[in-house]
Amino acid sequence: MYERLTDIRLHTGERVEAGVVTGPDLDWADRIEVLLAHKGDIWCWQNSEIVRRQVGLEARFYLLHRQGEPLANMMTATRAGVGHFGHVYTRPDDRRQGAAGHLLGLVMDHFHQQGGRALYLGTGFDSHPYRLYAAHGFRGLEAGSGYMSYTVAPEDEFLGQYLAPGAAQVQPLDWPHWPASAPLFMGAFAGVIRCAPLRLFGRGSTEGALLPVLRSEHQRRSDGQAPATVALVLPATGAVAGLAAWVWDPLWPDTTLVDLYCHPDWWHRGEELLAALELPSAGRCLAYSDPDCPNKGQVLLASGFRQTAQARRRLAADRAGTRMTDVFTWER
Repeated sequence: MYERLTDIRLHTGERVEAGVVTGPDLDWADRIEVLLAHKGDIWCWQNSEIVRRQVGLEARFYLLHRQGEPLANMMTATRAGVGHFGHVYTRPDDRRQGAAGHLLGLVMDHFHQQGGRALYLGTGFDSHPYRLYAAHGFRGLEAGSGYMSYTVAPEDEFLGQYLAPGAAQVQPLDWPHWPASAPLFMGAFAGVIRCAPLRLFGRGSTEGALLPVLRSEHQRRSDGQAPATVALVLPATGAVAGLAAWVWDPLWPDTTLVDLYCHPDWWHRGEELLAALELPSAGRCLAYSDPDCPNKGQVLLASGFRQTAQARRRLAADRAGTRMTDVFTWER
């Protein structure tokens, strides 16, 4: 569905139309795919999926266009008003004309009007886009990091409501979990090793990390295979309070790499989350944890793993590299 928002005037004096396409919308799909074709295979797959199919999330492509020919885009992909902000792009010939600044203001206004709650993004730290987002209310997560967040309510209040204790269900990973996982993995919670199979270390975005996993999970489902990634989901808010995953270890033969990460209030469901993974027969399973998150070690121990090694000061605990943390190796 296309909704006209307004006209905006570029620095050249030209007036172009601003509007929002809410997926699925087959009429606009081809034009959006062409505009964002440079993004690469996995991102093109993501764009096609959410603009062509009903996948259980709110996908909105905010466009500036000339009589239906897009020249600039920004996307929000949310579940219950929470999720990713990305795909910021202006055609090269139309840059430096104020398109991004105008469009971002419209996106944020519309986000509020639609009852939005939180958005998360990644960009270059202290770059021009970083400063543009900061001018519209986004906040950097930590020193030296290009990851930013925007919450309508104060962040602590939002997170307290969004991830509050209550009912929870273990579900195979699917599209709604993609945006809903952002607050967990970008939050200031304990634990540096958040999901080794996805290479998520420290406070980082699931926007790119989860896409290959989602595509793989859809193929596994089509092939009748058990899920290799599962989420602990809070039905009341749609939040992802935990995630567990396995992959074949990229280094060691006949070895699976297993990991899980939970919000601090939800580690008591960690064993259940890990048990939901139907691991293949393998010579051994490896897992990793760090001293910042003893809860993970307790779950691994209760699930039959034993700690076999400790690497000193192996991993940076923050983006600026101001503190290094040890890494514990677990085997089963």
